[in-house]
Amino acid sequence: MEASVAGLFSSLPEEHQDEILRRLPLPDAVRTSALSRAWRRRWESVPGLALSFPNGTPPGVVDGVLLCHTGGAVSSFAFIVDNASASHAGRWLVALSRRGVQSIDLRRPRPYPRILSRRRPPTLHSSIFSCAHLVSLHLQEFCLPPLPVGFAGFPVLEDLYLSEIKLPPNREGQLQAIIHGSPLLRVLYLEYVQDPVGGCVIQAPNLHSLTFISSENKGWRFGELPCLDACICYVDEYDEDEQDFGELLARVAQVEELTLHLPFREYEEEFEHGELLSAQWTNGMCSNLQDVEILSFDYYLPMDFIKLILSKASRLRTLSLEATRLESSAVSQDDRINEILTCTRASAESQVLFKMHDEFEYIHFGRNLLDY
Repeated sequence: MEASVAGLFSSLPEEHQDEILRRLPLPDAVRTSALSRAWRRRWESVPGLALSFPNGTPPGVVDGVLLCHTGGAVSSFAFIVDNASASHAGRWLVALSRRGVQSIDLRRPRPYPRILSRRRPPTLHSSIFSCAHLVSLHLQEFCLPPLPVGFAGFPVLEDLYLSEIKLPPNREGQLQAIIHGSPLLRVLYLEYVQDPVGGCVIQAPNLHSLTFISSENKGWRFGELPCLDACICYVDEYDEDEQDFGELLARVAQVEELTLHLPFREYEEEFEHGELLSAQWTNGMCSNLQDVEILSFDYYLPMDFIKLILSKASRLRTLSLEATRLESSAVSQDDRINEILTCTRASAESQVLFKMHDEFEYIHFGRNLLDY
């Protein structure tokens, strides 16, 4: 049976054989070595192979694959870096930077439910900044090394995902330089990235999707984002003295989808000042807005902002309000819900959806890029 399969594959043009091996999961591509003598080392010479390793793979296996693979370019590399493999990751990055890798996904093992770790993560090798062919870069729970002198950026990077990343000390503007050095960036995901020294202006001319999750808003600013059409913003603690909410709203005025997670409030207090927001609203602001989702604690509903969106967003289709009532809360929202349902709407097609929880539910925005 294996001989007949090998004969069938061998009768195909070489480029078709390569494409089959590229589409196979890495373990299956390696197993083709058992088909016949001709296929024993066939996978090793395939250019553009995807190297994705299951959780728990011994680091020596990765060393062996990178050593055996002589096909040149690697299309993607994905690995969950535990304590045993952390010391190997540096030489992997060196090898990948020389092979024109297009996608890197490195993460640390995580408990579930997900909590922020207090351990100091390992520092990545500086060769991560030499991967000039990267289209997608996903890093979770690492320390970034300082940018090398003459850093040329990531000229073709489109997708940047950074979660629980610690920036090097005394290196002002490093994150901003990475974003600025990625002119084709379309998707930016920043989750609990260490507050940047000296602040960071998030500004990207081609950015379409922004997810911003932070413990506080100090040090972060939003510059010009002309192509943005989807935004998720989650701030655990909002400091009104540092930055008013209107700045963010103004910078994402053209989005079609907007998700906000409001910080916990120990007492009833409005998230924004209605008169100020209304004064900042300009003609055409949020004219593309179609879907808004607001997540909050303690049944808190930001009435001024909700009414402003309903009265100004002429293309709005759905406003989803999801709130969690803590055990100590005695706040009733019946009156406010009725007020929202009866307030003036700019869009006759708009719907308001409510979901109220009686206890805390863990909300996670991350993406399952690897199964573990």
